[in-house]
Amino acid sequence: MRDSLSVRGRALVRDMSPLMQAHYSIQDIQYDEKVRPDGYINMGTAETHLINQEIIDLLNKISGRMEIRPQHLHYDYFYGSVEFRTAIANHWQHTIFGEDTKRQIMADNISIGSGCSLALEMLATMLGDYGDAVLVPAPYYSGFIDDFTDRAGVKLIPVHCGTDLNKEVFEKVYQENQGKDGKIIGVLFSSPNNPIGTVYKPEDVQNIISFCMEHQLEIISDEIYAETIHDPAAKHVSTLALVPDEYLEHTHITSSFAKDFALSGFRTGFAISFNKDLLTGMHNLAYYSGVSTHTQALLTELLKAPELPALLDLNRAELHKGYLKIREALKDIGVEVYPAQGGIFVFADFSPYMEEQTFEAEMTLWEEIYKGLRVNISPGQIFAADKPGWFRVCYAHAPSVVDEACRRLRSLKDSNRELKL
Repeated sequence: MRDSLSVRGRALVRDMSPLMQAHYSIQDIQYDEKVRPDGYINMGTAETHLINQEIIDLLNKISGRMEIRPQHLHYDYFYGSVEFRTAIANHWQHTIFGEDTKRQIMADNISIGSGCSLALEMLATMLGDYGDAVLVPAPYYSGFIDDFTDRAGVKLIPVHCGTDLNKEVFEKVYQENQGKDGKIIGVLFSSPNNPIGTVYKPEDVQNIISFCMEHQLEIISDEIYAETIHDPAAKHVSTLALVPDEYLEHTHITSSFAKDFALSGFRTGFAISFNKDLLTGMHNLAYYSGVSTHTQALLTELLKAPELPALLDLNRAELHKGYLKIREALKDIGVEVYPAQGGIFVFADFSPYMEEQTFEAEMTLWEEIYKGLRVNISPGQIFAADKPGWFRVCYAHAPSVVDEACRRLRSLKDSNRELKL
């Protein structure tokens, strides 16, 4: 009974977030060309399915050659074994700093948890008090709300600053909101951006760094898609590689094995920071969310595997082909997509198919696509889009699945109503 619960307990008696609700409600009735041709196609969840067999084959190979030792049967540090954190440090040293070795990521700079969401929530808990806020370039990943607000109580304030991360817009939003209830403690952003797929240029990220330094704000850079940059002309530049020495302890990176490695079900993420006190606190919080020692051992061997670089290259190549395919298929029905350089999704403008340009009409169209066409895509309003009609479409599926989804979406154009182009 709800009456027997605490105030905070009652606050948790609610539906799951829209993304999770849509994902789990169709999990057992998904499309299969032979078994369930009328099933749902889930293009609302950001998961990579393009290298499923290749990653399975590599994990099986690694499992066959790895040694299970007594230490893998028992407790280790809940924030990650030294061996695992060292393997992460070695891999992400190259991802973040490339050939530059002036800064070194060590095992002590890392805290492991059950997913990137957990790493973000621990950062929110350590950096903010209940009622405080972070500024977030919008549109932004809707899961940031769960990660920062649900338990940590840190609010998100959207900043519609364009892909250049305009500093003047940040300043305006900061001045409008500073002093209201809690204080603004930092800026949270992702590059590549989820949901639009933009890879921010160094000069754009410098705008955030400069703004945060002027106001003594923390920088939380979610770089979970750093190795899914599929545009050959784009390059990932980590915030940690740009921030000056005097602000290193105020800059924190999150990532995981979910996206770049197509291992979302392994629920293994981490934060990288040079703030020793913050890490000590996160290590204590990790007591409640440790990753199994066997999973850590397996992922340690994966990071050491000589086959891994080729697999990551294959994933990027397949993502780029998938991106070109979905872009052209949507263009064929009058739906333009925002140019994406990374990630596993596109942000697509379905506004020509809305009766009116309102967020209410956006949800009406979503209902038609979701329930009528049995295609799950995500409405832009849950990503704090400033205009109605945009939808995030996660396209990292087998080509035959994408073909079927596009065939169904084409029926929007083939319907009797007038296409409002």
